[in-house]
Amino acid sequence: MFRSSLLTMLAIGLMLMFAVNGCIFDSPEDAVDDPKEEPETSQLDLEFGGYNTADEAAAFGDESLATEFGEDEAVSDLIESDPAVEADLNADSIDVYFLRIKWGRLQWDSTASSPTDWSGSAVVNKGTLVILRKIRFEGADKLLPRPDRKTVEWESVTQPHFDGLALAIINNDTTDIAGEFTLTAGAYSRTFTFDELDSLDLLEPVGNEGDEISIQSRKKSLIPFAGGFLEGRWIRTDSTGGGFKGRWINSIGTHAGYLKGIWGINKAGHKVMFGKWITLSGRFNGLLAGTWNKGADEHQGNFEGYWVERNLRHAGDFKGQWKTGDAGTRAGQFQGRWRKVK
Repeated sequence: MFRSSLLTMLAIGLMLMFAVNGCIFDSPEDAVDDPKEEPETSQLDLEFGGYNTADEAAAFGDESLATEFGEDEAVSDLIESDPAVEADLNADSIDVYFLRIKWGRLQWDSTASSPTDWSGSAVVNKGTLVILRKIRFEGADKLLPRPDRKTVEWESVTQPHFDGLALAIINNDTTDIAGEFTLTAGAYSRTFTFDELDSLDLLEPVGNEGDEISIQSRKKSLIPFAGGFLEGRWIRTDSTGGGFKGRWINSIGTHAGYLKGIWGINKAGHKVMFGKWITLSGRFNGLLAGTWNKGADEHQGNFEGYWVERNLRHAGDFKGQWKTGDAGTRAGQFQGRWRKVK
């Protein structure tokens, strides 16, 4: 009888102690072991983020995506139309460097109160410089008449957005001179060797008002869709992640399709990203899976991963950089390069 009463009192005492000190179970260490505290399964925990291989409406049915990331403007470049230059551009035996250059408010800034003049030039010391596309030129922005096949000049002013050019350098000069490319855009000026343009992914601030310059380049023989660029908006919706959308751009700088996806931290605590890219008409072309990391601060970093075709076969790889504003704002951008595996 006494033993039974003692056990009963002990049990009641333990229950009271845990009730009084119940706050100890609220610590982060204990929360991990409490099934009620485990994070819920989200889209980030699904294979390829829940995206499938079905075709989509053009631009995923997103009018804003089609408007902001439509095709870049074609250019009537007399140099490119030269039959000899066109032959060199398509020759596998000649080194060709594809460049995508943008300048201005790359994250888009509706509060920008003053314009920035980016008028300038692109010059090579050997070979031929070809204009492939104009990027967002509008108003008084224009290309100037070309003085020769090594020089491109322009007038460009930006404010809330950006301008740019898609160029190609054909290294058809067999002399021993080391190839150099010099870019001057407003207050920015820098010279790159051709070797540096082999695989360049540069993003630099210009001035103190939020302007930046982006230079992406790759050296590749001209094989359609063997590689290219990707770019668009990288948006933060909360403290741990958000979404991205933009363009998938082919080897020669022309538009190949639309890109859409998500990024964040999954249930296992991994920084993951998933997406899907389609052609301009909406035909499925690939599912993306990768990881992302922070850089110098929480508003910038890098990403890399792979993409698969409709049969889920590994089709290629991608990598790039991202920058984002605060959660709930439209500010943010990403840029990268992709390649198709053989």
